[in-house]
Amino acid sequence: MGSWDLLTLVVLRLVPGTLALLVFWRLVEGCINVDANSLIKGLSVGGVGFGLGTTLLLYGQEKSNPVTPAVAAAMMPVAGALLEVFFDKKQISRTFILGLLCAVIGGLIAAGVGLNDYKLNIGFFWCLSAVCLYAWATRETNRRLSQFSSLGQTVITLIGAATFVSIILSFAAFIFPEQRQYGSFDSETLIVMFAFSVLSVSISQPCWIAGARGLGIAIASFHLNAVPFYVMGVMVFVGDDIFDPFKLLGIILIGLGVFLAQRRPGE
Repeated sequence: MGSWDLLTLVVLRLVPGTLALLVFWRLVEGCINVDANSLIKGLSVGGVGFGLGTTLLLYGQEKSNPVTPAVAAAMMPVAGALLEVFFDKKQISRTFILGLLCAVIGGLIAAGVGLNDYKLNIGFFWCLSAVCLYAWATRETNRRLSQFSSLGQTVITLIGAATFVSIILSFAAFIFPEQRQYGSFDSETLIVMFAFSVLSVSISQPCWIAGARGLGIAIASFHLNAVPFYVMGVMVFVGDDIFDPFKLLGIILIGLGVFLAQRRPGE
């Protein structure tokens, strides 16, 4: 799907995935009762946090290089921890700080980021802003929509995100039509789009919201840093990649970080 521009791909990922989750939510939980206040909260959190966050991430990547989003994403545990400190008044222990440091370094290693290959630029700050918005939206989803299940929380906020990005795409297509790139809708593209949109969104986002609800945004973000290792494992399994021992070191550091961060004082 390399012939499609990134903003269009985001819309094609969010809209079908959100519609599929909406249908699934109705089938699983029956009659859906969402009051206007909860709907407004969910749409605003999803639009600003997940919608604007995704747009900023793409813009940051465009202004930098593929390494920059990986570096910024590795900082998400820090963003999650700061949110819990400032808004939830969470007490941070020395073992938590040590665990946080292990998770960040492990995330960078797992993502294959080398300091000699990276230069700080304006794109990093756009990507970091996106990561902070994503962390904020995750926290606010569980706080403002606590009366709903993780599935319901996901659907409501994704509707906001899909609406926001669709509006941005409409304005961009009108103002900069030459920058829009549309590929073909052949059978291969539709299969990839189904996996990229319906399967990916329907599985990953509810699990993320549920994990953050149970663990807290900071600890949940530790696990998010391990995603590059999991991706490598899948690619090695299907024969499209080779095993990288440095990524294994990264996942070990992340695991150590999770262990340290969840230790209680005196243990």
